[in-house]
Formats: sequence, structure tokens, C-alpha cells
Amino acid sequence: MMILYDGIIVTMDSERNIYKNAALVIEENKIKQIGDKDTILEKYKDSGISKISCKGKAIFPGFVNTHIHTAQSIVRGVAEDLGRAPSYTALVPQGDDLTQEESYVFSLLGAATALRFGSTLIGDNYAHSMTNARAFETLGIRAVVSERVHDMVFGKLASGVYEKDETLGNELFEKNMELFEKYPDKNGLINPCLGPHAPDTCSKELLLRIADMAQKYEVPITTHLAQSQQELDRVKEVYGVSSTKLMQECGLLNDRLLAAHGVFLKETDICELGKAGGNIVHIPEGNAKAGAIADIKKIKEKGINVTIATDNGAANMIENMRMALAAGRIRNHCVVEPKPEEILTMATLNGAKALHMEEKLGSLEEGKLADIVIIDYDNLHMTPCTNVVGNLVHLGLGNDVETVIVDGKIVVDQGKVLAIEEKEVMRDARRIAELKWLKSNPDLEKKWMYIF
Repeated sequence: MMILYDGIIVTMDSERNIYKNAALVIEENKIKQIGDKDTILEKYKDSGISKISCKGKAIFPGFVNTHIHTAQSIVRGVAEDLGRAPSYTALVPQGDDLTQEESYVFSLLGAATALRFGSTLIGDNYAHSMTNARAFETLGIRAVVSERVHDMVFGKLASGVYEKDETLGNELFEKNMELFEKYPDKNGLINPCLGPHAPDTCSKELLLRIADMAQKYEVPITTHLAQSQQELDRVKEVYGVSSTKLMQECGLLNDRLLAAHGVFLKETDICELGKAGGNIVHIPEGNAKAGAIADIKKIKEKGINVTIATDNGAANMIENMRMALAAGRIRNHCVVEPKPEEILTMATLNGAKALHMEEKLGSLEEGKLADIVIIDYDNLHMTPCTNVVGNLVHLGLGNDVETVIVDGKIVVDQGKVLAIEEKEVMRDARRIAELKWLKSNPDLEKKWMYIF
């Protein structure tokens, strides 16, 4: 057992209760009790239970980061300036360029960063999914994992050429299905889902096949939707419909669909998503860096559940929350909406809801799983604190995350990821990155490559 006390507890329960003089009791992997601090400490005063003072700190539900490609951390600091997703871009390392062990290293790097910044659950979709899941097990992070499934050859996409490779599609589909054999326990830390890359990189036949499996296993489907004009043009050219309509025709437009980006959604597409109960995964930082942002206000008005995720980059959910707030206000010319509380809901409860895990995760309530983030407010930039949620979203930094608990176990302590030697992972990542970047772009060294 473990008791957290003296911190402000932000429950994110249905009444959005925030407690100041309370304590939270963890038993095994669940929250056993939230109540008056003095009463709880008195009850357990003679026990050997671990008691952690959180004075000057706030206790939040773990952030649910619903869309990330952890191994794609190899393109940090470059992908942001490509103008489109790395998978559609030449001269950068691709997932297929990494060996399984290299993917393991970068999955460790990407997931450890996410964990360090408060993501207790990640939705990871990339090549070598079985190996990536092994990295997540090493870290002790909760993860919903899928293979990046497609049957269009990525190497041709940079030139706008869509070349179908049915053998490739079959291989990736089977890799995705292997996860269901490896991780059959839906109560475990690793949960498989299905990962069609996008409507333009999967043939209709492949999408229909994935839809059948999604219905059979009743699992989430993670994809990219309306992320670029290239995607929309391709789908329109081949099928005569929008990307959203294609997903509907294939049986993928439902309440288990997590559609990332949604930047180029039309009004009719948003309406169809709303009717189907689909989920939009908002990528505020990544999309803003590409000069675009999804119309989240309009999307939410149609009853669509919206989550927040980091995609690539530094996997910093606090920074992405702030970007979601700022970008939403700029887009809609409003100085007060969205509110920080709405943004925090998107980063916690809405993520759990999209994954059909809201009965287990997303808020701090008795009986729910103990996925918890403790954030330090005792510093210059967070002082004074008159609104704990407002301070987090407007002022918080990723490094303010001090402790992370997943499934009742401390996995980040004093800002350090406990399961790995961080310096060793960084050293291995730098070594691999230099080799892979020079292989992808031999002229790079002459231009600006400073890997350190």
C-alpha cells in the first residue's frame, strides 16, 4: 500500500472535485480511498505503509496520450520542418530502416520521454510493434499498441506515387495480429489494437479486412485521418469520396475509431464522425508547427469526443495542452475559450473514453487504476497558484512532473525514469541516429548534422 498526502488532489471526477486537505490510498494497483488526510493518516499510523508527502505539489490522473510513434523519436528536431509527415518524406530515416533492436532503443527513448512528462498511457503505432511493446514493458508504462499497417510503398509517397504491394500489406497485417496472441489479457499493461496507417496508404481491401478484425476483437482502431491535402486528393481520385466517407464504407467509422489530426475535415465529414461516435485525436503542437490546426470547437459541437496526443517530438503533454488552448483561442478569435479545465479533460478522461477505458482510467476515483502524476508547484514559474488547473495548462513545464505512478507502482521518481539508465539509452540513440541519418541522406553531414 501507499498513501499520498498533503498535495492538492485534482480528481477529474464527474463533479471535478479538487481536494486540499486530503489523502489518497493506493492498494495493489488501484485507488482504495480518497478522503480526509488526518483521518486516513490516523487510520494507518501504526502500519508500515509507504507514506509520501506531496506538500507543494498537485496530484493528477495520469495523462492519456492517445497517438504517438515512439520510435520515430529518431527524427526529432527535423520532422517539425518537413512540412508533412515523415512517412511521406524522402531522405529521413523510416521505421523500416530500423532493425528490431534499433527500434527497441528508440521506443525506449520515446516512451521514456512521454513517461517522464506524465503520460501514463500511450497509444503507439509504428513498425516493429512487438519489439516496441517489449520496450514499454521494460519501462512499466501502460500502452495500447498496434503495427503500422499499409499496403502502399512508403518509399514512393514522397514523389506522390502510390504503389500497392499486397504482400507488404499482408505481412504488416499479420504482425498486427501477432500482438493479440502475445497480449490476450485486456487487464494487462499492454493492450493490442489495430493500426491502419491512413485511408490513402491502405487499399480498400485492406481497410475492410481490418474492420472485420476490429469487430471480432472489439478493440480500438488508430489511424490518421484528414491529415493532409495529399491524402484527400488521393482518396477522392481513387474512390470518388472523402477519406471519412471511405472509412464509413469500410465499416471503420464508429466509436472505437481514434482518428488523428482531422485538420482537413469538411463540415459533412465532421457531421458523419459525430453521428458515428468517432473520436478525434488532436495533435496541437505538431499541426501548429506545420502551419495548421484542427477546428476543435466545430468538431466538439458535433458531439465528437476529442483527445490530446503528442504524436512525435518531445512527447510533452503539458506543452501540448497549452498549445491546444492557445491554438483554439487563436483559431476562433476568442480570448477565454477553451478553458484549462476543458483541455485537461481532453488529456485525461476523454483519452480514456476513446479507448473504452473510462471505467478504469482518466480520473482519480476509488476503484480506478492507480495511474497518477504528481507535479511540483513549489517553484518560481508556478508561484502564486490560485487555480491549480490554470497554472498547469498556462504555466506548467514537463520538468515539473516529479513522480509518475502506473498500475500502483512508482515508475518515475524525482524526475528520473527508474527502469532504465537514461544516459545509456541516450548514448545508444545518438549512435544509431548518426548511422541512420547518414544512410538516408549522405549529404547531411556537409550541411548541419550535429548529433550529440
